[in-house]
Amino acid sequence: MSSSHRDAHPYGRSNDDVRRRDQRRRRQRRVRITQLVVFSLAMIGMICALTFAFTQLTADDDVVAAGPSDAGTEVATGKDGVHCPDPGAKPAKPKKVEVSVLNGTSRRGLAASVTESLADRGFSTGKAGNTKAASGAVTIVYGPAGYLEATAVAAEFSKPTLKLDDREDSTVDVLVGGGFKDVVDEDDAAKTLKKAVKMPAGCSGAEDSQDSSTQDSKG
Repeated sequence: MSSSHRDAHPYGRSNDDVRRRDQRRRRQRRVRITQLVVFSLAMIGMICALTFAFTQLTADDDVVAAGPSDAGTEVATGKDGVHCPDPGAKPAKPKKVEVSVLNGTSRRGLAASVTESLADRGFSTGKAGNTKAASGAVTIVYGPAGYLEATAVAAEFSKPTLKLDDREDSTVDVLVGGGFKDVVDEDDAAKTLKKAVKMPAGCSGAEDSQDSSTQDSKG
């Protein structure tokens, strides 16, 4: 039988034609699959971009909406520039207060001991250290923005003196000096933390006379 007969296809096409047709179809199928994948990835990218843009637009709207109100609100200040708390405000929660204890006595390890006590009661404590600025048993040093934090720390001590300085944050320092014994009973401190703070001098609602245990002084 001749070779032309052997290569002939039942439908009148040669085997080579059939192979070329099959290869062409496979190439076209791969191209379509590639196009579909690229198109799908492009759509996913577009959806992600639109979602991100919408999120940013919404966030910007929130900022703009809050801006005028914030800009128009001035912080009321009392004597020496301390920020006045809202009427009925309570001391800050211990977990939101960053406090460092400084030892102004010759008792070794005193600052570390007091730091441990405050940490056990939920305060965020810094590194214990020493100071030559201590006067009296306990002095609570704070900045204009840290009055509620200072009163939270003051609740842990018996008749502390509050002293205002010019620090810009709400951190608090505890200076322990001669005559210091220990922190107060934890239950007593907890009760004080639930009471409204005394308004600083010069703030609306402040008493004419301040208790000596919470009298501020300018450092």
